[in-house]
Amino acid sequence: MAATAAATPQQLRTRITYRQDQTQTVTVEGPGFEQPGVRGMEYRYMLAGHGIMWVPPAVHAAIQGAAAGRYPADFEITKRRNDTWETVHVVDESATPQPATRPAPAGGNGWPAQSESAPPPAPRTAPTAAPPAATGEPYNASMYTALCAAIRTAAAAETFARQIGRAVAFETGDIRAIAATLFIHAEGGR
Repeated sequence: MAATAAATPQQLRTRITYRQDQTQTVTVEGPGFEQPGVRGMEYRYMLAGHGIMWVPPAVHAAIQGAAAGRYPADFEITKRRNDTWETVHVVDESATPQPATRPAPAGGNGWPAQSESAPPPAPRTAPTAAPPAATGEPYNASMYTALCAAIRTAAAAETFARQIGRAVAFETGDIRAIAATLFIHAEGGR
């Protein structure tokens, strides 16, 4: 059996994820490539700064229409409620953002039906003050350690799944569940 070399951190790209009502600014380096994903067909884009993202067909169509084959291109992408998306070409930022809509799933690909308009954007707020320093409660360090381990575990599982051709994407709730399980185990079930 031949040993395979493990990927070094310099070879891995940083995955951009989209959470509801959070805008990500990305620089797309080239056209997207279609591939099967967790919810049907998705498009993989390589990003400046050694990033990578997977987006639904509606976002792909908006990027292709705005970039018109000229790369690199800057975009602000926001996932809204009911899986609606806004894709704004940064050069055209003075224009009104156009919501990216996706047709209702034809082949049961897992993408839910889409409304034609997105709700107004949520106001961006400054982060609140840092949490108070550890006060000796056992959950501070233990929960932090469990959460960090859960994030690393989820990232490693996603990488392994891609290597064997099975797309897996963990959401925030999945990572919280992994962290809670690790925390409970670390505390001996207490």
